[in-house]
Amino acid sequence: MLRSEVRTSTALSINEIYPSVQGEGLLIGKPCLFVRFQGCNLRCPWCDEPSALSFKRANTDLKELLQELQKYPQKHVVLTGGEPFAEPNLHLLVQELLCRGYSVQIETNGTLWNENLREVVSQVHITCSPKGVADWYVHPAVLSSAKELKFVVDHELSYTVIKRREFMPFLEEGLVVLQPEGNKTKFLQKALELQNLLLREGYTVRVVPQMHKLIGLK
Repeated sequence: MLRSEVRTSTALSINEIYPSVQGEGLLIGKPCLFVRFQGCNLRCPWCDEPSALSFKRANTDLKELLQELQKYPQKHVVLTGGEPFAEPNLHLLVQELLCRGYSVQIETNGTLWNENLREVVSQVHITCSPKGVADWYVHPAVLSSAKELKFVVDHELSYTVIKRREFMPFLEEGLVVLQPEGNKTKFLQKALELQNLLLREGYTVRVVPQMHKLIGLK
């Protein structure tokens, strides 16, 4: 059973908090609260949140963060970044959110893991987005816990990458999303070509542009 253990001395490194609609992946359209962590271990060339890349001193108390989230009606919290798994106190926030009845989603590049999440990870929707700058490496614990793989379709992504052995279970279960980088037409076309190629082999993947950008949301 989960127990609430708010520690007033627990600090988190937060870049921003804001309400919006999930614009990416399998949960697209869901109303949610975004909690963006500060600091990322990777440097993707097309990153659209450069302000969240550098690591800085923790600036937000866990108790104060929870009080801030309570001001909003949304009950789905998306932990994003930066890279959430680079935050050492990530598990404390997740545990508190679950205790308070929130559903939790973590958007991660998949290269890091927090073993303290092991007992509650089955209750969390992990969206893993493997990155070319990490040679598509995903930590085994993330692979076994993720609910979807979201590939950004850019110049680097290929059919061979999507069909890597460790990604095949997601392909077989229809849990792969192809997201055209920057909603650019050339990458949308590439995503559709990859989709059709995989479909001919019996695999259904979803092409999902960044919907929030298309409708003018953050």
